[in-house]
Amino acid sequence: MKVRQLVAMLAVAVSPLSAQQPRVAVAPFETEGSVGMPREDFDALGRALGAILTTEMAERRGGAASAIAAAAAGRGGRIDLAVARDRATKAGGTLLVIGTLLDQYGDINVEARVIDAATGATVVVVRGDPALATREQLGEAVAELALRLSKEKAVGGVPEARWRRTFTSAALVQFGRGLRFEEAGDKSQAATAYKAAVAAAPTLTEAKTALTRVGG
Repeated sequence: MKVRQLVAMLAVAVSPLSAQQPRVAVAPFETEGSVGMPREDFDALGRALGAILTTEMAERRGGAASAIAAAAAGRGGRIDLAVARDRATKAGGTLLVIGTLLDQYGDINVEARVIDAATGATVVVVRGDPALATREQLGEAVAELALRLSKEKAVGGVPEARWRRTFTSAALVQFGRGLRFEEAGDKSQAATAYKAAVAAAPTLTEAKTALTRVGG
């Protein structure tokens, strides 16, 4: 599947509120330095977290956020910044958000860089809630990170709205695998992974939407 097609499918519709705010493109999370699971699972987790961060930010910002597919730069879980900036610009983004997950055998830390898509300059770095520090709290940690990002003046300064969803890491990995298979054009394998994600986390609406998208 072409990256342009995936961007179109993952894009969140713009509402009147979003027209007043900077357009944000969200890349998969970087997972460099994370240990305790196979590298391919961290890759899947990074994709899933990027998609969930997009949904959470779009809900808070009236739709002014879209996901982009950005390949890792070699091995180790880093995102190719040049590629991500290019895809962010093509998706209509003026700001690029790249999240980072550092997972040390289940102890986690999340943060995100907000980058000017045109220049590559870092606008702001937003750190997650240190109280949400375990892998099984990833869903909550990313929701809180989205809240903190959305409240930043540079990102639009949306008034606080607080809600959290909880997912198991296994569900997130399956969702990320589905995204990877879908990017590769394998709808059958993607559907299988999405179904496993939904079974493990019925509130993971992103996986339900993706399952419908691939005809599962």
